[in-house]
Amino acid sequence: MPIDSQFYTHPSDRAALKALKAIPGFHQLMKAIMSIWNERLSNIENMSCNLRVNENQMKKYYDMLPPICEKLGINVPDLYIKMDVNPNAYTSGDTKPFIVLTSGLLERFDDELVKTVIAHECGHIACHHVLYSTIGRLILSGVLQTAGHFGYASLISEPLMIAFQYWMRCSEFSADRAAIICDGNAEKLTQMCMRFSGYDVRFGEANVDEYIKQAEDYNAMMTDSKFNKVMEFYMYRMIDHPLNAVRAYEGRKWAASDDASQIFGYLESGDVKLLENVKLPVPDSAKKLVGQSYTDVETMFKDAGFTNVHTFEEVTKDRFKKSGAVLEIAINGKSNFDDNEWFPIDAMVTIRYKA
Repeated sequence: MPIDSQFYTHPSDRAALKALKAIPGFHQLMKAIMSIWNERLSNIENMSCNLRVNENQMKKYYDMLPPICEKLGINVPDLYIKMDVNPNAYTSGDTKPFIVLTSGLLERFDDELVKTVIAHECGHIACHHVLYSTIGRLILSGVLQTAGHFGYASLISEPLMIAFQYWMRCSEFSADRAAIICDGNAEKLTQMCMRFSGYDVRFGEANVDEYIKQAEDYNAMMTDSKFNKVMEFYMYRMIDHPLNAVRAYEGRKWAASDDASQIFGYLESGDVKLLENVKLPVPDSAKKLVGQSYTDVETMFKDAGFTNVHTFEEVTKDRFKKSGAVLEIAINGKSNFDDNEWFPIDAMVTIRYKA
């Protein structure tokens, strides 16, 4: 059975996307872009310029896709090779996502690491990143800013661009976890990050432990100094990928966690009970959910992965609440939870709403 992305989405991914959506102008911009953007433009580029990989073309790479997609619960996307000496890969599209690998990636990475890269890209699809990341790349490339006659320039603020960059960096952690799930451990992800850092087998034997220590030293340097943290923000506020060594460290830490162990056990045995102890973050704080439509709140929790959600109609004379508005919400009896709290997947969620 496939694993739902709710079980491995990185907390910073969720938080950053929530913050991005709260930026003034975000929804208006998304609506404006979707009114004229069409993924067929990308299909035209891929079909005319890049090399499509399938059962009859570079089959060994295509054969990597189905097992990964089955494990992550997604349809098999189109796969293309693009002439570019820089090792890279990306996923784009909307209703029909596709993956592009550069020729430089295939040249520098062995087949096992290419499989890890493909699993990472499939993770973006499984985590529903693709539409936002596609539009994010359009914004950050400057293409939309120059199209002033469409009225985009006034909607694209610096806070919005920084928030897009930050979310795109955080989304990589979730996709890395998808690759770890497909590989069964974090070893190949670590090697992938080392390659993106500049390592090549021609340079000698790699010392993985030293690479992770490098990441630990970096984290300590950021933790020990607020000034360093501020410098880090200004240096990297306009990049869309997290730092390679930090990615490796984050991936290895999660692979050693109880949550990852339970996911590995579930995928091996198919026993759903193994996922019961995996915790999920709440969609928002209780304070912010009160007053919203109970059907919307119910959908939020179910979409977040909670399996034990119940609604109760309540008669009240409160004239300040509309019919159907949430009066109280509690999780395992707790009615004052914050937006950064985590609860078991089967936690009792009770939603009381005005009749």
